[in-house]
Amino acid sequence: MKLLKSIAVTLIASILSAAFCFNASALVIYEDGFGFQINASKHTATLVGYSGGEDVVNIPDYFQGYPVTVIDRNAFSGNDIIREVVFSGTNTTVEEYAFMNCGSLETVYIPQNVVNFGDRVFADCTALKTVTMLSDTASLPDNMFSGCVSLENLTVNENIREFGYGCFNGCSSLTNLDFVTNGVMLQSYAFNGTGAESVVLSDSLLAVPDYAFTNCPQLRSVTIPESVIFIQPNAFDWENITIRCCEGSYAHTFAAENNIPYELIEDVMLGDVNGDNRVNINDVTAIQRHIAKIENLSDSSLFAADVNQDGNVIITDATTIQIHIAGRSVPYPIGKIVRK
Repeated sequence: MKLLKSIAVTLIASILSAAFCFNASALVIYEDGFGFQINASKHTATLVGYSGGEDVVNIPDYFQGYPVTVIDRNAFSGNDIIREVVFSGTNTTVEEYAFMNCGSLETVYIPQNVVNFGDRVFADCTALKTVTMLSDTASLPDNMFSGCVSLENLTVNENIREFGYGCFNGCSSLTNLDFVTNGVMLQSYAFNGTGAESVVLSDSLLAVPDYAFTNCPQLRSVTIPESVIFIQPNAFDWENITIRCCEGSYAHTFAAENNIPYELIEDVMLGDVNGDNRVNINDVTAIQRHIAKIENLSDSSLFAADVNQDGNVIITDATTIQIHIAGRSVPYPIGKIVRK
């Protein structure tokens, strides 16, 4: 009888102990409007919610001495008060839906240390206008900024190489897609519905997937490098688009076979106006003769003569070449091969 009683007491104690541990790990503690859970075994804290009334939110570095490393899924989703978010130096992970559908959110600053993102982190933040993303992450997840129709000021780290499914889908105010040149992998709908007029794809990209750049009414020019060996037929809405490509490339063949207007890319030595593979006083003379309307330059020669690449060939370009010939430093890559 004593043995059975002892076993029963031990069993009850174990159950109570397990229950206490479970509740302790799930306990949410609020401080200054932030809700936290502590993971004592990992010596970290997770931000799981926000009930404060501040419109500018600085994510805390620490809670009760524990570094706040994770922003939990749905932590801020649906919040219509916050207008600006600044992450801290201890944050590393932002889980899915964390800021989804925050209707007043306008500005986000993400430092280098935040490197892990879940799907739809900022999806449907319709007021989001400015994102500074210095994160060292190499990829953006699916639908990260999908539906952010006001997003127009975007700074991203050049280390980002992969753009997930629909990551900028519907970002109609996003007109500058220069960062796409870093993308070695694009998923479908990655830039569907954006507002860019031109796109230059990465020299390391192999394929352009379906609907990557469809529903982009302003898009007129897309530069497709020789590295691309496959283009899905529905990658772009081809009407009104001109493909810029290298002669003999897959893109060149694709354009010709599908009756898509194309323009062949040339490699030109900047400053070599007369095409003799050197930059010297003869190139200066050629520019002067062009300005005086004594000589007409070809498109390639005009491109080489426009050393500051501002779209105009004027006496300043000739003077800059003279400075280069004299051995003085100029802020343009004169004498280097550039792609026209």
